[in-house]
Amino acid sequence: MITRQLEATIKKHQKPGFINIIYGPRRVGKTTLLQQLTKNKQNQTLWLNGDTQETQDSLSNTSEVHLSNLVKNHNIIVIDEAQRIKNIGLSLKILVDKFPKKTYYTSGSSSLALSQGLQESLTGRNLTYKLFPLSTQELTIGFPPHHQSSLLKDQLIYGGYPYLSNLQTPQEKQDYLQNIVNDYLLKDILLLKNIEQPDNLQKLVTLLAFQLGSKVSYNELANNLQIDVKTVVRYLSLLKQSFVVFELGSFSRNLRKEVAKAKKYYFWDIGLRNAVVSQFHSPDVRSDIGGIWENFLAIERLKKQEYKKQTVKHYFWQTYDQAEIDWIEEFNGKISAFEFKWGNKQAKTPKDFKEQYQVSLQTINQNNYLSFISSS
Repeated sequence: MITRQLEATIKKHQKPGFINIIYGPRRVGKTTLLQQLTKNKQNQTLWLNGDTQETQDSLSNTSEVHLSNLVKNHNIIVIDEAQRIKNIGLSLKILVDKFPKKTYYTSGSSSLALSQGLQESLTGRNLTYKLFPLSTQELTIGFPPHHQSSLLKDQLIYGGYPYLSNLQTPQEKQDYLQNIVNDYLLKDILLLKNIEQPDNLQKLVTLLAFQLGSKVSYNELANNLQIDVKTVVRYLSLLKQSFVVFELGSFSRNLRKEVAKAKKYYFWDIGLRNAVVSQFHSPDVRSDIGGIWENFLAIERLKKQEYKKQTVKHYFWQTYDQAEIDWIEEFNGKISAFEFKWGNKQAKTPKDFKEQYQVSLQTINQNNYLSFISSS
């Protein structure tokens, strides 16, 4: 079993009287992580599965007597897939008020649970974490440093879903990823929100998959889907909350020529993105390798920072005359700039950016990417 980096982070930060909430896509190992967190404590642990009707009925009941009787004989309370449970936020509030010394873990494959009152009920009482597909550091545990890049090709084709390590052939891996797309990708959105035309949501995901590394036009997406812009924006918000994609905004401070309101969208897993477009070719022969490389480095960098609980702001930078930088970070008041190159060519810092911000960009390529995404 692969040790998840988030396990040590949660153990370090957890404290009595707080709910530990773990968000992340389906099938990335949240249940396994919860099992690791409660390992050797089974006798103390009450495990509740939010996918079952019994758990939904039991935890939807906000009677203090009922909830107290449910948990009173256990020191650790685990609620897996909590987004399916009505009133879960209020129920958890009642429990933590009544039994503040117990340890509470809850997981959700969609932050849509926030719309059910989880955040409002637990303000100031919750510690939130995000779990994603396996990071490079997790996949290469025990590898000598000079062998860690040997997995890169497979990562750029199949991504990092944990179960892939049990599969031997390319076809098995492709079939598994296609099943995730068909069975899980939009499951939480369709369960929790009324989507009049689900096909448009799937088509939107496909359009985003073909635009990796490019600015997204809401009007263009709306025209392609023959729906209004407000619906596009709503769908994008739902996709973000369900950990299908994440948004990168543009960095702008003072220059008139800076693009100020543009957005890019990346997928939380490269393998999932490749499954959406049914393309599993080798990176060396792909016309879209530039966007895939950008997406890969972005998600690996975000995993590193999330697991270290670093609060970093992320952007891209572009001017109207097409000068651009792939990745901007703002951390503790300091700006850093990075350009992602699949080949060995070194990028030059755009003149306007260097003069305005007094920052030179760093090129991240196959030779140095491990230092960019490593948590050491």
